[in-house]
Amino acid sequence: DVGEEEFFSLLDKMRDSFLLSFLLSFLLRGSPLHALTYSTTPPPAGGIASSFEGWASSAGIVAPKIRIDDADELRNVIVTADVEEGEVLCVVPRTRCLDLASLAVDPTKAGASPCERLAPTRLWASLDWHERLSVWLLAEARRGRASEICGYIDYLPSPASFEDGLLDWTDAELAELRYPPLAAAVREQRDSIRRLLEALRAGGGADAGSVTLEELSWAQQLVLSRAFASDINKGERGATSGAMGSRAAPLPPPPPPKSGFQKAWERSELSTVVATRMPKLPSLDDLKGAIGGEPVNDPSFAMALMPMLDSFNHKSGAVNGCSFDPEANAFVLTAGAPLRRGEEAYISYGDKGNDALLQLFGFVEASNPHDSFLAVGLPEHVAAVARDSFRGGGGEAEVTRRVGLIDSLGLGPSLASAELTARGAPQGTWHALRLLLGSVEEVSGDLARLRGAVSLETEARCWAALRSYCKAARAAMGGARKADLAEARSTACPPRRALALQLRAEKKRLLSELEAALVAVESRSRKAGKPLSTVAMP
Repeated sequence: DVGEEEFFSLLDKMRDSFLLSFLLSFLLRGSPLHALTYSTTPPPAGGIASSFEGWASSAGIVAPKIRIDDADELRNVIVTADVEEGEVLCVVPRTRCLDLASLAVDPTKAGASPCERLAPTRLWASLDWHERLSVWLLAEARRGRASEICGYIDYLPSPASFEDGLLDWTDAELAELRYPPLAAAVREQRDSIRRLLEALRAGGGADAGSVTLEELSWAQQLVLSRAFASDINKGERGATSGAMGSRAAPLPPPPPPKSGFQKAWERSELSTVVATRMPKLPSLDDLKGAIGGEPVNDPSFAMALMPMLDSFNHKSGAVNGCSFDPEANAFVLTAGAPLRRGEEAYISYGDKGNDALLQLFGFVEASNPHDSFLAVGLPEHVAAVARDSFRGGGGEAEVTRRVGLIDSLGLGPSLASAELTARGAPQGTWHALRLLLGSVEEVSGDLARLRGAVSLETEARCWAALRSYCKAARAAMGGARKADLAEARSTACPPRRALALQLRAEKKRLLSELEAALVAVESRSRKAGKPLSTVAMP
């Protein structure tokens, strides 16, 4: 019994959740997503995978040359006969998917909720895409054998399968990550699920009152780890639409804390160390020829759960691609390169770093080429370096003046939310570093010139500042990388600690490789007598 004003106030709070934007940015980089933790309940005769494959065949899902291997705890897709490039691996009828885009383009549904007993249309219309899919999946699970996707739901991981997922980690276990941005994101994800549960209880349908937090967490984790972007170009097998995969520029975060590096590292909050990354939404022209041949009402809702397609494991650089066949009204996965009998077939989840892979999928990819390091405490660290440089020449006052210049140019987020990679830093970060560490003459002239290198001396100061930051960040993560990996591989190491150690090892690897790149570019530049290049991400 909640009044309309109170009801919509609650929904507004959900809309304002920082994590929803944070997760959305990763999930909308245009790739199919997939979980790597699976059900631990006893399988039926013949195995869970065999039962699912039987249902899939009866449901019209065609996969003539692949099978799901569930011999190990982690399932994978194995090729049963040689496959040539361009050959179809799997065809999934759209009618066997939970596809939000299908609701948007179907005039008979007109935006109505597909699960009124849980989320009436008024509530449904206010939910974000992952909230809608979570509630819809939960509604189908509650229908049991009456659901058209009952065989798929039986195949999905049970709640017990997520027991080592980050959502269930204690604060002490999250602290073992030694990486505040990810720990804060997990806490915010928990809060967002609780807010969704409150909204269901406040404005849900007849069955909403019986929904538990555990059920909703299960559904949300499945959706965030298995959903596909379903705005796929028809007739282009092997190539997904790039519309939803665009990565937008970050919006300015709140001002960074004024404490020193170590204090910033230990006390950082998500709102001060992670920039809000809103996805770039395509225009209606971009969506012409999307699923069903018509543009969806809101492209951010073109997401779906697709049986069989979400059984493929991830591998960076995998070239198998998905398209939509409008004549068959089905999603088609096509081999992007030859595959041999007995080989595992992969898909790529997109250019995702280990933050997203661990939070959403439960694993860390070694030597991940798309990994990044959110530079917690970088503004404080570089400001301290600058103060040392300006002793006798204004010191604190000069640093304050330069920070003001950085803010006036809108470059504050380029330091406070810098994403470092093994290749370098964003161009805006270098611009801000030059403003802080450049000579008085350089900073008194045309500030636009500092977008690029202006002198070897200034570049050397910037390289040195970033190198010293990398060393400080590695020290804050504790221990040596080799020791982390050795402990993680030990059979005595608990699974959660092993994951934390793997993440720490990969972040340290990235920082070490960046240090080496900075040393190399400085060495080459000094030999040439001029700055040869900045170390920047493409």
